[in-house]
Amino acid sequence: MPYTGEAFMLKRLSEPSPNVHQLVAAWDGLAVGMGSLMLGMGRRRHSGDIFLFIHDDYWGRGIGRALLGALLDLADNWYGLSRIGLEASPSNDRAIALYETHGFVREGLKRADVILEGQLEDSVVMGRIRLAPAPAEGDPT
Repeated sequence: MPYTGEAFMLKRLSEPSPNVHQLVAAWDGLAVGMGSLMLGMGRRRHSGDIFLFIHDDYWGRGIGRALLGALLDLADNWYGLSRIGLEASPSNDRAIALYETHGFVREGLKRADVILEGQLEDSVVMGRIRLAPAPAEGDPT
């Protein structure tokens, strides 16, 4: 929501859920972006969902790419997740292109999914599947 209070954000960042990892991007001492990895639970333990938010004034500076890279490193190399999902605005070509360069593909469209400036907008559903590599030849595992 717009105009989220500082106390709310401080509490949210200082008391995160154990299944949510949040990163904050700073530029010249200002918080200009945030990324989250939400781990799946139960039968979805192999998966996670990513959310990215970058202030419009800081687009095109590599902040989204850096946050996404860090979140995918966490998902791949620390949790070994096989599936990562996310949603994007169909009009945000730059974000969709960024996600596609990291292996995400369009999986569907959620119609009238979010409210943006008083209007209902669709969301593009994207996903990336990363199966564990097969053991190398001669590897005893």
